[in-house]
Amino acid sequence: MTTRFRVLAAGLFAATALAAALPADAADITIRYASPSAVTDPTQEAIVWFTEEVEKRTDGRVAFEMYLGNSLVKDQDIVAAIGDGLIEMGKIYTVSYPGQMQLINMVNLPFTSPSPYVAINVIHGMMEKYPEFDAELEKLNVMALGVIPTGGTGIVSKEKIETVEDLKGFKVRARGVQAQAFSAVGATPVSIPWNDVYEALSKGVVSGSTNYIVTTRPIRHNEVTDYYVAAGLGQAIQFELVNRDFWNALPEDIRTILTDTMREAEERYAKRASKLALEERETLANESGPAKMEYIALDPAEREKWIAASPDFFGDWAKANAAAGDTAAMVETYKSLQDEFTAKGEELGVVDMW
Repeated sequence: MTTRFRVLAAGLFAATALAAALPADAADITIRYASPSAVTDPTQEAIVWFTEEVEKRTDGRVAFEMYLGNSLVKDQDIVAAIGDGLIEMGKIYTVSYPGQMQLINMVNLPFTSPSPYVAINVIHGMMEKYPEFDAELEKLNVMALGVIPTGGTGIVSKEKIETVEDLKGFKVRARGVQAQAFSAVGATPVSIPWNDVYEALSKGVVSGSTNYIVTTRPIRHNEVTDYYVAAGLGQAIQFELVNRDFWNALPEDIRTILTDTMREAEERYAKRASKLALEERETLANESGPAKMEYIALDPAEREKWIAASPDFFGDWAKANAAAGDTAAMVETYKSLQDEFTAKGEELGVVDMW
């Protein structure tokens, strides 16, 4: 069965809401999936591949209804919609939930590896070792089926940014701890919803925004900015969430297919991410007119200046969340896993992400 892409009329969301749990002997299972990203977003393409493979591997027992680009549920409402059973599955930017996912937001801290391969494996390792991470999701009645990172966080900018000094007074759309990193070097972070960033850049509300080279063209930020600055700010981690009651009621063979196929989707995305980033970099440089974008790799020495000027993000995170578990040990485990999978990724040639 081919994955269907539909846009719902305003009242259909409530009218079509159904109970989260399915009977274990259900012959046909429909999974409604919502995401803020468009189908052209490479991170979303990985999940479109996943849905199509699941439909094939289940011989049509499972079908997906895909509601992308905020067509059904807005970004900030997706967790609640999944937890309440109004939809069964969806994609979130975990950085959008700092209060509900305090431990999980460790994975969004600045200046970590830019490699999706490293991030995927580190996050799975952390969640396997520390049940406290899943406990945050359980409170929301959701579970993480997959992890799709953005790759290295950079800056799309109207202004040429080559040094930390250039960031002073720079008005930039940024969120959460990344906003703190900008503030630390004299920039002015502004909180703007993701789907409103294009207009904000176009009208000069901000001069730049955090972004990822693989998503710059799909959301047309290259049309309203002139430079892509590879700043080494870490990554934004997306979780593929499923309603927990729905999941527990699924037949065991269906859960196995969903889990195994998602792991393949993660591996497939991680392997092609570096190649895709380089292709996008070349494409942006060869665009014509306003869509052309100059690529700037922030000098490692400038990045070190930025890190030195910034707060101790991991230390501050550990202190702030100490009541939830042994956060100091979690930090050490995270750093150890990052070193381990960076070494493995270098052997596989999947770490250099711009």
